[in-house]
Amino acid sequence: MEKQLAILSDVDHKLEQLLAAKEINVEEVRQLVDKRDQLLQELIHEVSENQQFSGSDQWQDAIKRTQQLVEKMQLKTVDIGQSLQKYRYGNKSVQHYKKFL
Repeated sequence: MEKQLAILSDVDHKLEQLLAAKEINVEEVRQLVDKRDQLLQELIHEVSENQQFSGSDQWQDAIKRTQQLVEKMQLKTVDIGQSLQKYRYGNKSVQHYKKFL
């Protein structure tokens, strides 16, 4: 269980680095999210079998990191969506001006 929590912490750190980068490597993020999901499923199963673990500091930290990562991914998604809107608007403007050429 401790090994899984350590791996989860490493995955979280890598995800945070990727999300902080200017250019997002979507494939790497997807792979890490999938790996994180698998680890969480295993840990949740172990928590359900060992109720004492659910109150541990390590597990509570993992829950907090999960909440923080979800928030960061949501913010990044919104940011990318806004950039896409700006790109589309700029592209439409270029097409509009090409009519006059």
